Amino acid sequence: MTPDQVDRAAQCLLAARQEHRALAALPEDCRPRSIEDGYRIQDALIARLAEPVAGWKIGATGAKVQRMLGVTEPFSGRLLAANVRPAPATIEADRLFMRGLEVEFAFRLGRDLPPGDGPYEATTVADAVASLHPAIEIIDCRYESLTEAGAAQLIADDGAHGAFVFADAPENWRDIDLRTQATTLSINGTEFSRGVGANVLGDPLRSLAWLATDRARRGDGLRAGEIITTGSTCEAIGWAEAGDGVEADFGTLGRVHLTFI
Repeated sequence: MTPDQVDRAAQCLLAARQEHRALAALPEDCRPRSIEDGYRIQDALIARLAEPVAGWKIGATGAKVQRMLGVTEPFSGRLLAANVRPAPATIEADRLFMRGLEVEFAFRLGRDLPPGDGPYEATTVADAVASLHPAIEIIDCRYESLTEAGAAQLIADDGAHGAFVFADAPENWRDIDLRTQATTLSINGTEFSRGVGANVLGDPLRSLAWLATDRARRGDGLRAGEIITTGSTCEAIGWAEAGDGVEADFGTLGRVHLTFI
């Protein structure tokens, strides 16, 4: 894509956000055809939004979602600070189009993971983590259909990120094997889906390592203080409506409560 095409795509997504309008797709003449084009548009969109960034989200960390989107690795987007809320949280349902629910392990970094130190492994990134947080990521995008939009367009729209809710950090998380830690998602008191940490690239820390390596390749790395949410532990994504109460249960690590109003 030319710089002009990237700019036009970013402006189109910005207008859709400002007007709260869903698109069938980006215009044909500025639609991303590759993952890299999607990231270039995302960068341009974030620059236009000019909002503080609190960290990163990682999507498509499960094999089923990767097959659905036609990708062979995860993708990332920014967590905008205005969309990050501590639990228990209330979120206005009508500001989101989709309200997809993902149960996720999130890490807050205690030190930088700079470009020069990559590629990263799960064991090395673990030492950079200051705290773990049980979390729910709310999936949303400016397209009428997630699957029809495809990975490149989802990446362009900040990786289909809508909002992020996180619970307090447990002190004992390093004593627990996150790969086998069970999680459940309940909506209005009824269990919707369940999973384990291994559903996230085999290990949530491996997901963090993937992002650190990918951002190192792109030249910026990850910074101390950033929150990284690592992908859905449950295969089935819940879909919420106004009035729904949501709970993500991480066992001894804690619970996350969210209500859509």
